[in-house]
Amino acid sequence: MGRVQYDFSGERFVVTGASSGMGRAVAKELAAAGATVLAVARREDRLVALQNEFTGQIVPSALDVCDSKALSEAIASFVKTYGKLHGAVHAAGIFSSTPLRAYDEDEARKIMDISYWAGIRLMQIVNKKKNAEDGCSSVLFSSVAAAVGEKSNFAYSSAKIAMQAAVRSIAKEIYQRKNRINTISPGWVHTEMTRNEDENSALNKKFYDWHLLGIGEPEDVTGMVLFLLSERARWITGTDVVVDGGYLLGGYN
Repeated sequence: MGRVQYDFSGERFVVTGASSGMGRAVAKELAAAGATVLAVARREDRLVALQNEFTGQIVPSALDVCDSKALSEAIASFVKTYGKLHGAVHAAGIFSSTPLRAYDEDEARKIMDISYWAGIRLMQIVNKKKNAEDGCSSVLFSSVAAAVGEKSNFAYSSAKIAMQAAVRSIAKEIYQRKNRINTISPGWVHTEMTRNEDENSALNKKFYDWHLLGIGEPEDVTGMVLFLLSERARWITGTDVVVDGGYLLGGYN
């Protein structure tokens, strides 16, 4: 069975966390489908490498997504040069397994700032009429951790469930222009962010077995992201889409 092909020629998107992992995979697939992408992340060298793969379609912007002023200025500059946005993807995030007994407020705030608050700031900027075309679609990364309460992941899980709640509310504010917003909740996917956890002996074979279809790769998730960004999903907003290889069915408790 062939892969579903999307044509985003002439369309423009902003993707955070674009230097690695899911963000990079989404940026690459959008560019491959003809889109012009404002790729946002802190690692300038990786953004430039991505730009070199897709000359003229990847516009790198090295900044901290928690810096709302810098993010707003980067988007304004992109819009001025290339035109209004057709969509946005917030894939920036950090993962840290910390039990309650070792709770560190600064670390927890960092997780919330990047995974949740930066996404909210992005939505505030993107959904301004001056920055986006009517019918703009946004996808923000949540996680199955929002549903299952994974041990030692309370800060990360909190950020992800907060994102789902916020999206349901924001959807009711932006629909007048046919703008849409959804979250996507992946299961465990092989990325740089999860690599250290993959190698942790505490994550034994049983954990992997809980994913009925096995551990995922970034491309197992990006197809759904592109679908939600496309016109094919024009009747979908304010919801969460689970793409987890059967993780929530696999016996996790």
